[in-house]
Amino acid sequence: MIETRDITLKYSGNKGIFDLNFKVEKGEAFGYIGPKGAGKTSTIRVLMGLSHSSKGLATINGLNCFNKAAAIQKITGYIPEETSFFDGMRVKEYLNFISRMRGSSRSKKTGLRDSLIERFELETRGKIENLSNDMKQKLAIVTAFMHDPEVLILDEPTNGLDPLMQSRFVDLIIEEKRQGKTILMATHMFENVERTCDRVGILKEGHIVAQDDIIQVKSAEIKSYFVRFEAHPNLEQLKKYGFGYKQFSEKDYEILCQGDRIDALVKVLSHEKVLVFNSNTQTLEEIFQKYYSKEAINA
Repeated sequence: MIETRDITLKYSGNKGIFDLNFKVEKGEAFGYIGPKGAGKTSTIRVLMGLSHSSKGLATINGLNCFNKAAAIQKITGYIPEETSFFDGMRVKEYLNFISRMRGSSRSKKTGLRDSLIERFELETRGKIENLSNDMKQKLAIVTAFMHDPEVLILDEPTNGLDPLMQSRFVDLIIEEKRQGKTILMATHMFENVERTCDRVGILKEGHIVAQDDIIQVKSAEIKSYFVRFEAHPNLEQLKKYGFGYKQFSEKDYEILCQGDRIDALVKVLSHEKVLVFNSNTQTLEEIFQKYYSKEAINA
């Protein structure tokens, strides 16, 4: 549904995106993650036909993203990193205007639009120029979703939202996935990616350095366990099976275990009297950081 092939868009200072290749299948949610300046927004601008790549091809539903941008925008819900509106308009006036521009049937989509307004507690009575930043972000969400698009391209969609509204947005994405929508979400909110996405692409300095499904990425994590033993444990067994550890006292330890080796750790610990066993797993953000360490190698 969404595909880039060798996309390159260069800026001065050796900035930009370079030879990007990824594909988001129909009904799949793809998390596109990286810090500010990594190239997430540049990629999305190419997908939305707002920038023309100097090399390669980007398509949505088989349509060339630059040549067929108008057709693509009718089937796509888009939230830009920085929202821009006609400030002189009132909110309802703006939403009606966007519906007409898309050629949407007002009667068919009004119910969806109004449910989104209620869900995100969007203030619709005043002018857009008087809205707070978080209210403008809510308006961007309603605008992107109200025509029930097949494809969603979202650039930092929860910017400025409070935790309650972020949670409601995540719930909305999960619902859209169930309906078979195709979703590309560029974000630094790693928890949102973990909760909503099937796969993740990690971007570093304009290059994709990793692509994998969430389960595989999480299985590569190093889990940390705080363990309190009744007596001094057999450390040789931990070493024998390759488990790292830190000792806090004679009986208190932090044991490090790769995500796919928990069963082996349990077998080792079954020979000990364990009083406390608490886990503290890495987040996707911590996993992501390894791609930005000095030792990381560009893919």
